[in-house]
Amino acid sequence: MVVDGRYPATGGAEMQARLLSRSFAAAGHHVRVLVPRLDRSLPTVDDVDGVPVVRLGYPRIKGAGAILLNLRFAFWLLRHQGEFDAVHIHMMHNLAGAAGWIKRWLKPTVIVKVSGAAEFQGGILDPSLSGNLVHRVLRGGAQRLDGYQCISQRTAQIMEQAGFEKSRLYLLPNAVDLARFAPPPSRDQSTLRAVFVGRHVPVKGLNVLLAAWAKAALPAGAQLTVAGDGPERNRLVALANQLGIAQSVAFPGLVHDVPTLLRAHNLYVQASHQEGLPNAVLEAMANGLPTIATRISGHEDVVTDGVTGLLVPANQVDALEQALSKLAGEPDARQTMGAAARHFVEQKYSTESVMESLLAVYRRDSASIPQHPGLNIHASQ
Repeated sequence: MVVDGRYPATGGAEMQARLLSRSFAAAGHHVRVLVPRLDRSLPTVDDVDGVPVVRLGYPRIKGAGAILLNLRFAFWLLRHQGEFDAVHIHMMHNLAGAAGWIKRWLKPTVIVKVSGAAEFQGGILDPSLSGNLVHRVLRGGAQRLDGYQCISQRTAQIMEQAGFEKSRLYLLPNAVDLARFAPPPSRDQSTLRAVFVGRHVPVKGLNVLLAAWAKAALPAGAQLTVAGDGPERNRLVALANQLGIAQSVAFPGLVHDVPTLLRAHNLYVQASHQEGLPNAVLEAMANGLPTIATRISGHEDVVTDGVTGLLVPANQVDALEQALSKLAGEPDARQTMGAAARHFVEQKYSTESVMESLLAVYRRDSASIPQHPGLNIHASQ
């Protein structure tokens, strides 16, 4: 498992790599995690969840440091390739490009997960950066890999439109730890308790969520928890005060025990403008929460409008306000949708199901992966 970022960390790619690493190890596979040494306080050789972690050091020199890291990563793969059957890179970024340029000399299967926004906006797949030499080189390398894990249908479609070979696109979702994100035996529905968990960045649409909360018809004692941190946090706290909703909105910051936080609420809300396949939504659904989400790629893959939650247009305060008002006054609907959400995740996103599909990709056993009729690419759904 290769993570092109800090490890361990709370980001979606990092958490998914961590879940898969410990799950594959628990199933009897030999797993190692390879990451850049971004935090020098962490050792070069480590252990996380019983899985060995290797951190590659590199000089902090702008531009040159990234090149040297890519070279060191490539040489590490060549030197250790006999120890692995597969290399799974958890973001289409620099290391994916580096691996692609040496793929002809690598025996293990090498696949990369493509999440969406990070790669297509400012990343190596951003068409507006096609004139950038570094991006062209990295993209050229990435096109040489054995397979691409596309975690949403929109991501798979964009990859196909960008010229990536259809036969190497795999529609494989993120896995969810169903045991960790289990619903409570009973959930308090006496008043609305809504929650969001994630980075406080513009793309999450949290300003729209606060504006909609301020307008919604809410019962007495209704509470919104906006958990997480990021560059927008102070501005969002100020906005809540400005809108007069500070008493009903909590900003607890980073929350390490997310399952317990989710169990204390009865509605999940995500107003993002863009997503890949949002882990936070899947984890909330696994916890038995109905979800109000924007009608964008990623959300549309997992939330069924009127069944497991409600879908609303992105960046529209009134539409989100109406959805909040509706479910605020219908506790029975929240309970029913939450149960349906849990059932949906159990059927489609269990760790065991995703691992089985990934093993087929690692082994290049395409016959074991069902075909998706709409996209004519491999899929696990």
